Order: sequence, then structure tokens, then C-alpha cells
Amino acid sequence: HGQVHRRYTLYGQNVENQIVGGSSRRRSAEGSQATGWDDLPASLRPHKDEKGRPLGIITKSHPTLDTQGFQRIQDYALQQQSAKLLHGKSRVCFCGKRKIDKNRNRSVVYNPNTERAYFENVQRCGSIWDCKVCAKKITETRRKELAFANELWKSGVVLQTFDYSEYPENFIGPIRPTWEYIKGHTYLITLTNSHNAGHSLLSQREGQKKAMKRFFEGRKAEALMGRLGKRFHITNYEVTYGKNGWHPHHHILVFSDKELSISEFSALRNELAEHWINCCRLSKLPLPNMQHGLDLADGTYADQYIGKWGVEHEMTKGHIKKGKEGGLTPFDLLQLSFEDELVFGRKPSQLFKEYAAAFKGARQLMWSRGLKDVFGLRDVSDDEIMDKVTDEAIKLNDIEDLVFRLLVKYKKYVEFLMAVEEEQKGVAGAVDLLVDELVRQEIENVEKRVA
Repeated sequence: HGQVHRRYTLYGQNVENQIVGGSSRRRSAEGSQATGWDDLPASLRPHKDEKGRPLGIITKSHPTLDTQGFQRIQDYALQQQSAKLLHGKSRVCFCGKRKIDKNRNRSVVYNPNTERAYFENVQRCGSIWDCKVCAKKITETRRKELAFANELWKSGVVLQTFDYSEYPENFIGPIRPTWEYIKGHTYLITLTNSHNAGHSLLSQREGQKKAMKRFFEGRKAEALMGRLGKRFHITNYEVTYGKNGWHPHHHILVFSDKELSISEFSALRNELAEHWINCCRLSKLPLPNMQHGLDLADGTYADQYIGKWGVEHEMTKGHIKKGKEGGLTPFDLLQLSFEDELVFGRKPSQLFKEYAAAFKGARQLMWSRGLKDVFGLRDVSDDEIMDKVTDEAIKLNDIEDLVFRLLVKYKKYVEFLMAVEEEQKGVAGAVDLLVDELVRQEIENVEKRVA
């Protein structure tokens, strides 16, 4: 990807003097000659207002603002909106901003493999529920893990088990393992219950926890799971919002050693549905019906929706992707909260707060004990995934605190990183132009306050 261009001076080391000096010492912004814009390609030159002043370096024709560029800006905008709504009640409120080491400057690092720039020495929240930026990175890793397990199980694995019942209680010595080759099958179970706009998300979540525990425990459950051939499973919990209120539902990916016939599949689906309805009854949940409470599908050909996205996408990115059939995902609600017009009688901002409180501390995916060992997967936490963001990146430069505060204040956080990336691709001066523009805006605002 070419040589990484390092700059060894601080980004904005003279910014404070420019702002404090005010209009008497600031650089002229009346023409492109003073700031070097004529040295840039026409597509990168800023539009100007009626007085010839620049409107900003990120223009409609800026080469980085393709679909991915706009989506990146949008993701960070949603991150900031989430922080605003949750007022310090979530780690997202300081994600990407608060320093890890208060005695060091933040810095910019660049990964030449991905051609992406990042801020370093900043804390990352690792919240898949509240933070769109972290959620994307974490769920992509989880998706790859799930896809790997799903395919490898069907391709064939060797299980190592230890039967301690063959040995006396006081036996000292190595236990002989048993080896078993399995070329298995996967099935997807989806569970939900009846709900309406009057049911709170938290009460439904608490009830579904109890119902899920009953779904896997007891002789009835063991018999049904035995007929399904279940050896392991992965559970996922997600939610959408629609005209009937919150719609929380579980996805369970079953790792089976049996291939079911059509008649076995149909009969088992009905018995599992009856079992789930009984679990909801005992857990005092509104009862689902036989048609909608439980769905059993082959992991490869589940239905059109899962077939389109892949079973691994259904299980890990449900709260990120767009809702189907009129349902709104939590990040849809967060997007709508900018305008905050009523959705099915409630404000999106209030709905997102309710969702964030209900899902606080929850785990996205729960793997059966020992399942990751089957595939040689290390149990990596969400925080570890976020810590690896800058692992392969090369440090370019430190950033003065004042410059960083301006980037956050004027919402140019992402544009700054994109300008760094442009410089690494040979567009000289992109960062300085953006910083100069922020300084000009800050000076004008200071002058208005003291006038």
C-alpha cells in the first residue's frame, strides 16, 4: 500500500496562539492562496461563501465520501447521539474521547493494510448495544467465529471426551479419552412470545430468561433435544420495536449429530412449540400461539431472510441491521431520535433509553460450555476485540488536546481521520486545511462572544 508518511510535529501545536491572538494574528481566509488550496486538486478545494471564505474541505465531490465514507460519518453521529441520550449512564459517553493515559497526548495511528486511521490513547467502550462504532467491529468478529463454527461442524470435527464414571472416586492417574468423529448438521430455533405496546421490555426480558432456562432443563427438554441430536448450542437475544410494542426474541443455533427427515422435522417442530408455550406459561409470560411462538429451520436453508444474510448474520447483527416487516431495530430508533417524532405513539429517544437500560450488561452470544474448544477458538472478550483495533497500526503524530476538543466540538472527528487517510494516499495538506478551518470557526465564535 505504499510508504507510510510520518509527520513529527504535533497536529495544531500553534493553534492555541492563533485562537488567543484573535483576528489580529490569524491567517487570512479570504482566498485560496493564503492556505495553499490551489496546490490541491479541484475536487478537494472547498466551496466558498459569498465573501470567498471556505465552507470546509469535505465537499460533495470529496473522493472519500463514497457510501462507506458517509456510513462511517453516520456511525459516529449515532455514537454521539447515544452518548447524548444516555447522559453518562453508559460507557459510550466517553468512547473514543477520554484518554487512557492522562499524562500523554492522544495520537493518530494508521494501518496500511486496511488504509484506515484511528485515534490512539483513547478509551473504547466495547458496547454492542449502545455504540454503533464498537458494535460494528465486535459483531463482525463474532460473525466470523459463528460462520467458522457453523461450517466446520458440517464439514466434520473430532470430539474428545472423558468418562470419569469408569474410574473409582480416589483414582490417581491419567484418564483415557474417547475420540468421536462427527460430521454434523445445524438447525436454527427462533423463540418469541405474545406481546403488545403495554409490555415493558425489561419485564419481557426477565420473563424470557426464566422461560429459556426451562426450555433446556428437565426430562421433557432432554428428550426433545435428544431427538434433535443436540450436542451443543449457541443462543442469541435481540429485539425490534413495532406497532405491537417490543418484540424480543431468541435465536438458538443447534449443533446436531442427526439429519432429520421431513416427517421428523415437522413432528419435532410441533412438539418443541408446545414445550415452549408451556415454558412461557410457567414463567408468566403472555402465551404465543403454535404458529408464531417457535420456528425450526435448517441452518443453511432457513428462510428467505436468513438465506439472504446467512445464519451467522441473523444471529450477530440483528440489532444493527434494518428491521424487517416494519420492525425497527434499536439503531433505527437511535437514528429517528434526531428528529424524535412519535413512532407508534412513543418518542424514539425514550424507546432507545428503555432498550439501553434493559440490555445493560447483557451478553450477545452464549456458547455451550466446551463448544469453542471443539473448534480451537479462544474466548475473546468484546474489550479485547476493541483493543486490537490499533494493533497493526503505525503511529503518525500526536494531537494537542485543544485540537482534539475542536474536532469533537465541531463534529469533525471522522473527517479528520479521513483527511489523515488522504494524506497517506498522497493528498498533501488535507489535515492542515481541516485544522485551519476549525481554528477559523473557533476564532469567529470567540469574537462573537466577546463583542
